[in-house]
Amino acid sequence: MRQALSPHFYVSATLLVTAGSLLLFHLLGLEQDYIFLPVLALAVLYGSVYFIRQCRCGGLYRIDGNIEPAQLLRRSIARYLVWLVVLYGGYQFYLFTPWYNNWQHQTTQQLFADFLHIYLWAGIPYFALTLTFKASRREDFYDPAIRMLHVLRQIGRQLWRRLRYGDDRTPLLRVLRRPYNRKVFLNLVMRAYFLPVMVEQVGPASMNTLQSLYAGLDGSQVMSWVLALIAMLWLMDILNASVAYAMESRWLENRSRSIDLTLGGWLVCLSSYPPLNEATGTLFTFAPFVATGQPGDLVYVSIGLLYALKIAEALLLGVHIYTDVSLGPSVANITLKKLQTRGMYGLIRHPGTTTKLLFWLLQSAFYRRFWTARFLFGYLGWGVIYVLRALTEERHLSKFAEYREYRKKVKYRFIPGIW
Repeated sequence: MRQALSPHFYVSATLLVTAGSLLLFHLLGLEQDYIFLPVLALAVLYGSVYFIRQCRCGGLYRIDGNIEPAQLLRRSIARYLVWLVVLYGGYQFYLFTPWYNNWQHQTTQQLFADFLHIYLWAGIPYFALTLTFKASRREDFYDPAIRMLHVLRQIGRQLWRRLRYGDDRTPLLRVLRRPYNRKVFLNLVMRAYFLPVMVEQVGPASMNTLQSLYAGLDGSQVMSWVLALIAMLWLMDILNASVAYAMESRWLENRSRSIDLTLGGWLVCLSSYPPLNEATGTLFTFAPFVATGQPGDLVYVSIGLLYALKIAEALLLGVHIYTDVSLGPSVANITLKKLQTRGMYGLIRHPGTTTKLLFWLLQSAFYRRFWTARFLFGYLGWGVIYVLRALTEERHLSKFAEYREYRKKVKYRFIPGIW
């Protein structure tokens, strides 16, 4: 597995696409009809750089100019049909599931509708180009479309034997016991869960960032620019995460190589995201709720302290977003894609956990209400959940030799030299 690109590249690429998209939205007013333009642009940028690196340095993929046109067409059509069924099934799932069939999830439905429209025309050319310029026997074997076809064929054979010969000794779904086949379907479940969480933030985050920038341009207050910077940082994080969850491709080199198969790992992770985080929040009150932005609510009543606090939040948030985005299109929960071993990940193994918990503490600790049993207990509860997430992630990743080697080089989990 090739090493991930430099953290600076991922952050710079995301910043470039974010700024460029906001400029286009401002000049042309595209944010309503082309809200997913920055997600697509970032994916294209990542894919182009990976392809350039492949042409220069080689790697897992190669350019296969000898493939027969008839074979190329058959393989492309097979993949096209499998993913057409999967994508259409996902679209129908979001349309008819009560939780998603409402105005709050219109963005996810719009994403699938737009993507399906493009896929109908561009799907076969995409697979033909991929099989030609991103050829890989290993990827062919582990391609989710191939795995699904294999599973369906095995189930069909078992069903045929039962109907023709009355052979019911072999379980009909035995093929699903094979770990990788289970991982393929669990990966689809994971993506179906997290995709709406990410993409439904793109529109509101883009509009919020534009409004914050307009407020900064209209006024001369430092606070306006600090709030605009915070909004833009969150948008960068959302765009990168949306690419990771919406697209898994050879061009992005972000195929899920493994997924956590334990119930505990899934529960700890899902408890931090909608809708399950509503139940978690009932048990552990979210400490940043105390951050009202009013000087009178601070432990020391001072507008200067509020300004200093917001500036410090922006700086710490910048470190956290840098950490998240430095994973590029391989950022995803409960899966292993590519390891990032540079930047913040060269200092500690879970910098995202550390910076997020520090950010929440900075947001809330300077408010008087934080120093009550309810919010202190809530902060500690959420802290325990995120530490458990890191530990379950390590349990999963430690099955791989490359992560065990990384763990030897980077000895500390959360705080350099201490923990």
